[in-house]
Amino acid sequence: MFPAIIKFQSYGQQVVEAAKYIGQGFAVTLDHLNRLPITVQYPYEKNLPSERFRGRIHFEFDKCIACEVRVRVCPINLPVVDWVFIKEVKKKKLKSYSIDFGVCIFCGNCIEYCPTNCLSMTEEYELSSYDRHELNYDQTALGRIPLSVSQEISIQSFLTSTSLLRQTSISE
Repeated sequence: MFPAIIKFQSYGQQVVEAAKYIGQGFAVTLDHLNRLPITVQYPYEKNLPSERFRGRIHFEFDKCIACEVRVRVCPINLPVVDWVFIKEVKKKKLKSYSIDFGVCIFCGNCIEYCPTNCLSMTEEYELSSYDRHELNYDQTALGRIPLSVSQEISIQSFLTSTSLLRQTSISE
């Protein structure tokens, strides 16, 4: 008779534990009901990238000393650096520089190890194209300074609309 009571008691404990877990799940669901939606209508509204976001690489041609460090530290040997050695000054002069963003893994090693800081990451992340060859950027395309994502009109309208929504939800 005692084993039946012990089984019934353990069954009751399991029921109470299951009810506790179900209650915790409902608490999470109810917590999410009070939050604002996070969905963004992408082409018309854009999220701000984080502070350390790794976007398109910006290249400053005048600062480069053609040391080729970025080629050596790149895990896929991606940057193409063409240079000419000037015998009178005994220095290399950069002729051309290009990166294929269709292959780049945006690891940031080239930026980190560049001795003259001629490379930097931008906030630009819209690099998609229908033709793969359009993703091969030369020094002219890499030197183009993109608009900051926070300066775009769609971002500013999104920021003002979300701040208005938060103010109305706080006042209620």
